[in-house]
Amino acid sequence: MSMRLQINLLVASLIAVFIAVVLAFKLADTRRSVLEETEAANKVATQLLAYFVETYAQTSRPIVLHSLERLGRVRSTEITLRDAGGAVVYRSPPSPYKAGRDAPDWYTALVGPEPMRSELRFADSVLEIESNASRAVLDGWDDTVHLLQVGAFAMVFGNLVVFWLVRRMTRPFRTIVRGLEDMQAGAYHTRLPEFAGAEAGSIARAFNRSAQAIEDSLDARRDAVEARLRLEQSHELAAAVQGRVEEERRQIARELHDETGQGITAIRSLAQALIRRGGDAPTREVAQLIADTAGRLYDAVHELVSRVRPPSVDALDLAAAIEDALAQWRRQQPQVAFAFTCGELPEPLGESYVLAAYRIVQEAVTNALRHAQAGRIAIAVDVADGALRIAVSDDGRGLAADWQRPGHYGVRGMRERARALGGDVTIGNLDEGGVRVSARLPLE
Repeated sequence: MSMRLQINLLVASLIAVFIAVVLAFKLADTRRSVLEETEAANKVATQLLAYFVETYAQTSRPIVLHSLERLGRVRSTEITLRDAGGAVVYRSPPSPYKAGRDAPDWYTALVGPEPMRSELRFADSVLEIESNASRAVLDGWDDTVHLLQVGAFAMVFGNLVVFWLVRRMTRPFRTIVRGLEDMQAGAYHTRLPEFAGAEAGSIARAFNRSAQAIEDSLDARRDAVEARLRLEQSHELAAAVQGRVEEERRQIARELHDETGQGITAIRSLAQALIRRGGDAPTREVAQLIADTAGRLYDAVHELVSRVRPPSVDALDLAAAIEDALAQWRRQQPQVAFAFTCGELPEPLGESYVLAAYRIVQEAVTNALRHAQAGRIAIAVDVADGALRIAVSDDGRGLAADWQRPGHYGVRGMRERARALGGDVTIGNLDEGGVRVSARLPLE
C-alpha cells in the first residue's frame, strides 16, 4: 500500500470519525429537542383543554365539538373525542407541515420519546389527548440528512484536496525512488535535484552524498584493482627477469666450468708436458710460469663459478649454499667473524625460495662488507608462522643518512625478490650499533 493511499485513508477515517461524533451529538440534541417540544406542546394542550372542559363542556358535547373544530391542529398533539360508546366523534386533522412524509422507523425509534396520553371525561364523552412527535422527528431527520450530505461532500472534497496535496508533496519522492532504482541498476553517477520541501531536500542531499561516496569508493576500488594488476604484472615481470638472470648465471657458470675451465686445464697440461720433455732452462721456466698461471686462473674461475652459481643452489640446499658463500667470504675477509645458524627447513624448499633467500643473504653480506666496516656478521635462517625468515646483522657503523635515495639497486633487488614471493624486507639500525636486514617469505 502506497504512502499516498495510506494518508488518504487516514484523512477519510478522521473525517468519518468527526462526522460520526457530530452525528452522535446531533442525534442526542434532536432527541432532547423533540422531547422538550412534545412535552411542552402536550402540557399546553392538556391544560387548555382541561380548563375549557371544566368551564364549558359540562353542559353539552356539541359545544366541545364546535370548539375543537375551530381549534384545528395542535402541533405535536393528537386530540380525539369519543362518545359514551367509545365511537370516535372527532379526530384532529392531519398536520399540513411536510405532509406525506415521515422519518424512517429506526430513526423515529432512536430519537422519538415515549407517547404521552391523557383523558378528560365530561358528560357522556371522553376527550383523549396524545402526544405526536412525528413532525419534530421529521425535522430532526431532515437536519440529519442535510448533515450527512454536507459530511459526504466534505469527505469527498477533503479527500480530493488531500489527494492532490499529497500527490504534489510526494512528487519529489517519486524522483527519489527513480534515483534509487537507477543506483540499483548501477548508475552511480545519478544525482537528485534540490527540492523545496525540508524533508525531501534533506533526503536528496543525503542521497547525493551517499552516491558521491559510493562513486568515490568505486573509483578507489577501481584504482586499487588497477594498481594491484600493475603490481602483479610488475611482480611477474620481476620474477621473469630474475628467472632470466638466474638462467644466464647458470649458463655463464656452465660455460666457465665446461669451456673456460677445460681450456685452462688443457693449457696447464700442455705446460706440464713441456716441463716433462726437458729442454733448456729458459723453456722450462716459461713452461712452469704458464702452468702456475693456469693453476691460479683455474682457481679463480672455480671461485667465480661458485659465486655466480653455487652447485648447492642447483641442489636446492639453502644451508649448503650459504655455507659455501661463507667459506669464500672467510677467505677474502679473514678479519671479519662470520656466524651462521639455520633452523629446520622444509623439504623440498623450492628453487624460487632457495634462490631468493640466497641472493638476499648474499646482497646483505656484500653490503655489510662493502659499507659497514663490520667486525662481525651474523646470519640466521629459520621457518616460523608459515614463512621462511632470514636475518643478517652486523656491528658496523650503521646506515648512511641517504641510504634510501634512488640508485641503491642492491636493496631494491632484495625487496623485489621478496615481493615476488609475497614477502617483504625491512632494514634498520640496531640499538647497540650496526644494521639488521630482515626478510620474510611466506611459504603458502
